[in-house]
Amino acid sequence: MTPFKTTKLLGTACIALMTLGATAPQAQSLDPALYDGGKARVNRAFALRGMTEALASASCRYDGTYDQETARVDLQHVHDYFDAILHGLEHGDRALGMPGEETTPRILQAIAKTHELWDPMEAASLHMLEGTATDEEVAIITEGYHALFEQTDIMAADISGEYTNPQELLQSDATVLNFAGRQRMLAHRMTRATCELAHGIHLEEARLELADTVETFDLTLNALRDGLPAAGINPPPNEMVQAELDKAHAAWQENRVIYDEILGEVHAATPEDVIASNALTTELVLEMNNIITLYLIAAPGKKGTFRVPLEAYVDAELRTWAADPRVIDAVKAQNITNAGMAEDAVIALDQQWRAEASGDGGPLMTTALENDVSAWLRMHQEETAGFVTEVFIMDYLGLNVAQSVATSDFWQGDEAKHQQTYGVGPDALHISEIEFDDSTGFYQAQASLTVVDPDTGEAIGAMTFGINVQSLM
Repeated sequence: MTPFKTTKLLGTACIALMTLGATAPQAQSLDPALYDGGKARVNRAFALRGMTEALASASCRYDGTYDQETARVDLQHVHDYFDAILHGLEHGDRALGMPGEETTPRILQAIAKTHELWDPMEAASLHMLEGTATDEEVAIITEGYHALFEQTDIMAADISGEYTNPQELLQSDATVLNFAGRQRMLAHRMTRATCELAHGIHLEEARLELADTVETFDLTLNALRDGLPAAGINPPPNEMVQAELDKAHAAWQENRVIYDEILGEVHAATPEDVIASNALTTELVLEMNNIITLYLIAAPGKKGTFRVPLEAYVDAELRTWAADPRVIDAVKAQNITNAGMAEDAVIALDQQWRAEASGDGGPLMTTALENDVSAWLRMHQEETAGFVTEVFIMDYLGLNVAQSVATSDFWQGDEAKHQQTYGVGPDALHISEIEFDDSTGFYQAQASLTVVDPDTGEAIGAMTFGINVQSLM
């Protein structure tokens, strides 16, 4: 089967795109010499600093019974990802954006030293999650995280120095990543210090640390928002970064009263302050993650930053979705039904979908959204915990077969997600540019691949996945 001619509808631009489609994978490919995962390595190394503070904060909140369920979730997150990042920094992990093994002796030594300090804390945090931690194991975290933080800071500096290069990571970009990544760490530190004050731990030190951290966070956020050339921080590179920094600044100014009242001795730190501080930390860390994502994709080497880990996820996971018998059978069945469909019939279906989507729905949307394969897609999407934000399947014409959510149109045959996959061949992969999704508050990209008949090896359709890019970076 071949799709109908699109000359009248799309004009010569579409024909040229379809003609050049066979070279799309090569056009999107990366030169390995220009992409070594430097930005991902620097960002991940900086993230470990924040995770060290997050570990201490979660441990204090869990031990002090301040919203233990949230503390448990945070503790589990650090336990799961700290080790994964360390392993990726040493051995490489395409899913984390680091395609090769580390070879620099100085950095390998720093990673080994970090492991020495982290391993006993990892065991203690696991026992805390299991409810079997002793007082001595809790102390391993509360007393030992300072040394771990200092070591992760040293390692991050080594990695930043090693991977600064004109092709992928300029020194100015590395400086911004350092400061923005530090904001995540400082947000966790403010909650940890507030928890220590409420819990009666290291009272004088915690109070001094909270005051210093609040001041540093405020100064750094203003520097990022307005630029501070003396510190190597340029003004925001575009309006999107500026907007995110303004949002973070507004959230900070509205809620910093939590700390101002404690430091101004309006009242002593309370369990309610700890919970409110952690809620603010969660909001600020999300905003800083958005900002870091935007900085990463605004700097040189942006395609490699998200494309390498996304390709790894496609190969490891998403191709199994596209090869599932339910997907294959549904595409085959619709291809038979739509065999030889005329162009005007396809356009009529697309117009019907748009009319139903702008109204209260209708039979076409109901059929597409409520069939068994659509239900299966929604189940799989939910299992990714927000990593996959949407998924839909297309037949040979580019008409939707099944989908987890309602798309804006029913026919995708005039778009790259179909033309650069089904139109290219069985092994094709198309990755879109990154866009902000207002409905989720995250930056997303679409990964599209060909649906292949396993019996013949021929392309029969296409499948598109919306991916939360921040989960990759």
